[in-house]
Amino acid sequence: MNTPGFKHLITGLVCSSALLGCQTVTTTTSTQTTNDLVVATWNIEHLAAQNNQGCKGRENSDYAALTAYKNRIDADIYALQEVGSVAAVHRVFDSADWQVFISNREDSPSYTCRGSEQSSTQQKVAYAVKKTISVNAVTNLDALSAPQFGLRHALQLNIEHAGKPLSLINFHLKSGCFVDNYLDSDRKSCDILAQQAKILINTLNKQQQSQPNLVLLGDFNHRLANVNNRLRADLGLTQSVNESTWVNTTDSVQGCHPRYPAPIDHIIISSSLLQHLDKPRSQFHYFEDMTQSNMLSDHCALTLRFNF
Repeated sequence: MNTPGFKHLITGLVCSSALLGCQTVTTTTSTQTTNDLVVATWNIEHLAAQNNQGCKGRENSDYAALTAYKNRIDADIYALQEVGSVAAVHRVFDSADWQVFISNREDSPSYTCRGSEQSSTQQKVAYAVKKTISVNAVTNLDALSAPQFGLRHALQLNIEHAGKPLSLINFHLKSGCFVDNYLDSDRKSCDILAQQAKILINTLNKQQQSQPNLVLLGDFNHRLANVNNRLRADLGLTQSVNESTWVNTTDSVQGCHPRYPAPIDHIIISSSLLQHLDKPRSQFHYFEDMTQSNMLSDHCALTLRFNF
């Protein structure tokens, strides 16, 4: 997966529909020549550019440990959540080897972090992509932030791998609605999630018309592997692969957090991609020390391997 190919420069304005934001991408990439492709989603928990900054203040040794963990996983594309800036991502993903794309969401006001009493940093979604992969377009899906100021955008990444187009969408949905049926709850967080769900479903319906090979991944803040989950049903995720447009590769997979075994991080794929899976299930990668207070972040990375 690390064999370098011919390098070229991509510069352009990327956007797709009225629901989507646009951004200019200028990056040097090179063509990946192997058929395997490993994608990952990782909520890296308040990743900041500077030491001792934000709700998860880190020292140099912490950034080094995050980098070593990332190297052990060795994914080709990381969909990241809770990153403060491009510079923050490059603390873990060296700019010599990785291209980074981040949501263009407007910065939201900081708040006082519980426990540390420090001021929070921004929580945005981003991608770290090996420079061996050619990126065709990066698009902000800003509609998901419409229900309330400060909600995260989604971020879409279009690549071509082994001659096939592949589109990934990185999500970080509203937290706080951990119930089976979000429509039956009077929590404000569930009302916001319900609004996001409508936008999400409409957006995906439009995406499917132009993108046959979609990978939805990120921190959904919802237990979509539960067969009784309402959002799971609304998205069209069923137990029968033959009847479903989407397949949740996190079904039957236990989350890594010692207190929360039901996963809220998911990798969902178009059923058209099933034939290209190396294994039918995604995999969480545990930290060397899984003591809750010593975890490198409060989410482990989740990976899925394709072979085209």
